[in-house]
Amino acid sequence: MVNIELYRIFYIVAINQNITKASEELNISQPAITKHIKNLEDSLGVILFSRTRKGVVLTPIGQKIFLEIKNALTILDNVENEIKNYKDNYCGTIRIGISTTLVRLLMDYINTFYKKYPNIKIEINTDTTKDNIKLLQNGLLDLIICKLPDNLESDLNFIKIGDTSYEFVANKELYNNLKQPMKLIDLVKHPILLQKEPSNSYFSVKKLFKENNLEVDSKLNIGSSSLLIDFTKIGYGIGYVTKLYVEKELKNKELFIIETIPKTPRISYGIITLKNNILSNSCNEFINYILKNKN
Repeated sequence: MVNIELYRIFYIVAINQNITKASEELNISQPAITKHIKNLEDSLGVILFSRTRKGVVLTPIGQKIFLEIKNALTILDNVENEIKNYKDNYCGTIRIGISTTLVRLLMDYINTFYKKYPNIKIEINTDTTKDNIKLLQNGLLDLIICKLPDNLESDLNFIKIGDTSYEFVANKELYNNLKQPMKLIDLVKHPILLQKEPSNSYFSVKKLFKENNLEVDSKLNIGSSSLLIDFTKIGYGIGYVTKLYVEKELKNKELFIIETIPKTPRISYGIITLKNNILSNSCNEFINYILKNKN
């Protein structure tokens, strides 16, 4: 296969119709250019140039090859420009998987990131962490933002953003009627509201009670985190949620954290990527943006 640089040299010589001028433009010696043209002619098995007193001119076959090379080099130049534009301006698409409980965290980052990089498209998938990991491993996602899984698979990389905790929460009326701190055995006497299986919070609360030789009988299992919060705010029961997800409600005193004995588990959350996977500049910029601006 012919080295593409030989075609570039051929193209510049043909444009200038002069070895000396081509030598100056390419910053290559005249003998070297002559040798490169000879190598190209030998490889193709045709004569590309005829010598004249003023320089060189294309042979009939050389003219045909010149037109093809001109089109090919134009395409290559366009590709290189696209790549340069991609690197310089950040564009393309970032495919993010995120658990519903962390969507609120992501919203502010996306809003400010988009204002800074309006050419980057962001796609969000809110399946369970387990399902998102499968999509990541199959190349359908670039990264996942989620809680640290109990067993992180060997082909995955976890970049920590921060820590939070699971908490039992109640509205003001119910909260004021509870004696705190509460033992878990007393807590289960009240209606417990959970996200349905296979959410992380569901398995977390089941594990917490099992470790304390108790069973939790949820009054309501809900797929949506926001609906769980709504039912908790109207006093339907005690919700088990990620603290990070209800910071607004806690701040506005719509919900209150119930102190328990033992304390509820703390968890780390962050970004999961595939090991040995080369991320785009846009993805790396997004990750760096989150890590730089995390609270």
